[in-house]
Amino acid sequence: MYSVWEGVVKVKTKKFLGIFVNPVFVQSEGIKKVFDNLENASVQAIAISCNIASPAENGRGRRFPDLARDGYKRLLARPVWGKYEIRLKYFSAYDHNLQLYDGLPYRPVSKNVPSGVDREVPDAMIEEAKKRGMQVYIMIHPLIPPDTLAKDQPVFIDGSNPKPPQYIFKPWACVNSPDAGGYGLALIKDVLLHYPSVDGLMLDFVEYSAYSLEDNFACFCKHCEARAREKGFDWNIIRSEVNSFWKWLHSLTSDELKHSLCIIRSPSRTLERLIHSPGWLQFLQFKAESVVAFYKQVRKQLNEMEMQELTLSARGGPPPWNRTSGMDYRNLSEICDTIMPKLFTFAYSALPRWFGQTIQAWNPGLSESDILDTVVEWMDLSDDIKQRTFSSYHIPGKDESNPVIIKDFNNRLEEVIDQMRGNALCHPFAHAYMTDSEWRQMVAMLRDSSVDGMWIQMYGYLSDQKFKILGELWY
Repeated sequence: MYSVWEGVVKVKTKKFLGIFVNPVFVQSEGIKKVFDNLENASVQAIAISCNIASPAENGRGRRFPDLARDGYKRLLARPVWGKYEIRLKYFSAYDHNLQLYDGLPYRPVSKNVPSGVDREVPDAMIEEAKKRGMQVYIMIHPLIPPDTLAKDQPVFIDGSNPKPPQYIFKPWACVNSPDAGGYGLALIKDVLLHYPSVDGLMLDFVEYSAYSLEDNFACFCKHCEARAREKGFDWNIIRSEVNSFWKWLHSLTSDELKHSLCIIRSPSRTLERLIHSPGWLQFLQFKAESVVAFYKQVRKQLNEMEMQELTLSARGGPPPWNRTSGMDYRNLSEICDTIMPKLFTFAYSALPRWFGQTIQAWNPGLSESDILDTVVEWMDLSDDIKQRTFSSYHIPGKDESNPVIIKDFNNRLEEVIDQMRGNALCHPFAHAYMTDSEWRQMVAMLRDSSVDGMWIQMYGYLSDQKFKILGELWY
């Protein structure tokens, strides 16, 4: 499957290639044009959502593409109804089986679909993909119920809740919320009963958020406490040690920042800290156990629906973010068929600032450069920025380069593969929002890496030139 050397000739064999295609592009471009582009790129699978859309009047609705916190400059590479950014109203492409949600406080929101909006677009996409020999996956966000109740929202160690714009997307519910979990399982069943011919199920945001510094100090809701105690975790010591670290981050000095780098650069010093921080280790183990438990429930439900052959895939952050988000790829690979670490370089370009500005808000005396030099190393990111400032780290504009070095993400992928121990396939999700030059680097890096294939997020960021680069390099 992988690239090998025979003499002086490099021989490449075919790796998997899938693309997430939002149905709105079929609505805008037409099904033939979209699938001709996919077929010309030798795409083997598509992933779709179960929503259709229409342009919103008078600036209402939601911006497409999503802003992604400070991504106000992000524009599509392929226009939707002639626009590279557009406000859309979304509608379910099918009628929900509301009986599946009986006894839950959450039910899907049904809206009247305007005349002229074709609800059959996802069905047509499935049929067209099958005609062209492509597999079809459904992407679902099971833990983002409509209007998440306060009791089901994540809680930081200080008792506060995440509030926009801390989340890149609207807050999703805590993994351990029984009602949110029940809604998620019902939604999965609802979707699969309506689209029984799909080949795979792709779950996203089934984890703890790690997009802001504060996110790493969640969740301390009542649901998590109850589950932790039930599973034998020492909740008191977890609370004590996480709270101590929270307070330490609120009283940092430049010397302490520098000393933290000495710790992470030394395996011996890191091990020393972990040995004497059993509460933190338990906290990370608890979050991993919680995420894995939900995936076990999903697998059990698929078996009960006699859908054992359906490919179950887990999307989440790459190392080191998966450590604190609970995406335990070692154990998830024993439940899921495919692991999909996200390579969203535009977000990694901004993460040092998102974390760094919080540290400076908590510690006004610290300089930007000292904070960023530390945070970049904490995150194991590499860049060639000489004078680090917060303004250097942001979601790039359409033709602006990312500060992160793309080839270095190969190390993260190798770490994921090591964690999986051959139990599942590794198909990272590469985001196509980047310059053509960077896209060429990304495709080449993944082609020559040890991964089994890749998914691309999303069709709307693949310009004709990016499709050409993909065709030139992948096969």
